[in-house]
Amino acid sequence: MKFDKKLLIFITLLTLAALGLRLINISNAALWIDELYCYDIALKPTITEILKTVFLTDLHAPLFFIILHFWIKLFGGSDTVLIMLPVIFSTLSVPVGYFICKKLFDTKTAVIFSLLNTFSALEIYYAQELKFYSLLPLLGLLSLYFFSKITQNFSIKDALWILLTNTVIIYTFNAGVFFVFAEFAAGLAFMLFKRKENLKNYLYSFIFTGILYIPYFYFQMKTMMGLNKSICTLFDMFHFDLGFVFTLIQNFFTPAITNISNNPLNYNPVEMLKETGFIGFLLYIVIFGAIGVYGFYKGLKDRNKTALLILSASLLFIFILILLAQIHIIPLVTRYTMLIHLAMTMILAYGISKIRNIKVLYGTLSVLIFIALFSFLFYKNSPLKRNSSFHYYSARALEQAGAGDGDIIVMPYFGRFLYKYFDKGQLVDYRSEELLLMSDAFLMKETFGLSQDEYKNKDKSTLKLQKYLENPEPPQELEKYFKENYLSKLKKGQKLYLVENYSMYIVPDELYLPMLKGVNIDKQNLTEIERSARYALLYTKILKNLETLFSRNLRQVRVYGSENQDVKIFEFVKEK
Repeated sequence: MKFDKKLLIFITLLTLAALGLRLINISNAALWIDELYCYDIALKPTITEILKTVFLTDLHAPLFFIILHFWIKLFGGSDTVLIMLPVIFSTLSVPVGYFICKKLFDTKTAVIFSLLNTFSALEIYYAQELKFYSLLPLLGLLSLYFFSKITQNFSIKDALWILLTNTVIIYTFNAGVFFVFAEFAAGLAFMLFKRKENLKNYLYSFIFTGILYIPYFYFQMKTMMGLNKSICTLFDMFHFDLGFVFTLIQNFFTPAITNISNNPLNYNPVEMLKETGFIGFLLYIVIFGAIGVYGFYKGLKDRNKTALLILSASLLFIFILILLAQIHIIPLVTRYTMLIHLAMTMILAYGISKIRNIKVLYGTLSVLIFIALFSFLFYKNSPLKRNSSFHYYSARALEQAGAGDGDIIVMPYFGRFLYKYFDKGQLVDYRSEELLLMSDAFLMKETFGLSQDEYKNKDKSTLKLQKYLENPEPPQELEKYFKENYLSKLKKGQKLYLVENYSMYIVPDELYLPMLKGVNIDKQNLTEIERSARYALLYTKILKNLETLFSRNLRQVRVYGSENQDVKIFEFVKEK
């Protein structure tokens, strides 16, 4: 295969530029909860332990954790070193994407696609997060490349490659199976109308992928059934609205990424205008949006078979995710769609490449690149501004407070991950639903006075959560639990620290009662907003209960803040 030396140099320089952008501020990396979760699983001593943890207790697929496991073994576990793994995945998508795009379309489209990929705010954002979302766009591109080839000109070699790629996708991302199904359905429709002679071999390609998925499917369904038995889960905090489609368009094609951790109740252009200002709205959203619409229009107008196949599979994948979110099977946020982000960018690049006036084409690309770079440096929602690390700032505050080995640190919501930044004291980690509302919650029966049958069946109508939330006193069972397991073991002079994160679902005191009165927690079939309110109220309730019971049994010394204003630490000491 012959390479144009100038283009090769250009792609090399572009790859280096992509790497440079993805490395900005990486030395300031500190892992947030989801990243610490990945790190914690990857630290398991063996691959068998990783598989047990993932298959028996979680919905996530195991492959990324295994890759991260060996990465840590080779290079260590410092935050900067860890983030280098997703940086490498994201950077690789630039040269690999160029050659895929060139094969599927032409050189001009490939160059435009590579430019858009290099400066993509969304790609840069996930390049600096220790999760599998930087790997997914690369895998999605590879899969759609082989998908395009076997649907239009079937070969055993390409069928084996798509089998391998799609199996990797399924075992990397828990919703990857829906992407594979969308691909299969889009290709099947094409085969039935255009390539019936290859239909049998095409079906075999996906049947074998399904067979390889069966082991994971069993464990995935088992875990999901366990979650469905719970009264309240973290998924309740994710609300879905069809305005997500507009959020997705903005996040995919503009540098103004928004609502990455969760979705807004709806996408409101007026609110976006207020948030960005008129100039920001024009630069970051309108210009990119207009170019994006034009690019897709031109791409569809040409009726290019490859473009239509890739676009139909991608849009079907989005539709499936939206449908599942509507019926409350899965939550839906932008990161769950990363598999098709670069594929959609490639279709956009194809449309832009059809601009015939060279000056207009160069001008368009220059504007896109300039605004993207400008936003990285100055926009308040720059992709370089990562999620704050509650655990890192909590560790700093505990160091300041002088917490030591003999002390107890009570840290709700994945407090066990604090060891990454603070290895002193005894960590007590729980979530309100783990104590009270999960399928195996061991305080539920006593707290709510349930009979054995009621506890076994987890009948929501018997819990009377409204009454529980209205009572300012902590349940006797909760106080007894902490006294027996922790407070009784403290010696005179030893301390207990309660770590609170005010960005994590805590309802402010002045809103607690109005919110409680505004939502009937005990009614059946709560709306998404009501379920979200219920979760936040329960989380706040148990946290305030802990403040109360610790104050009764220990003396409060002081309250520590942090440079991160969301962190508050209560210090208690045992005097008797």
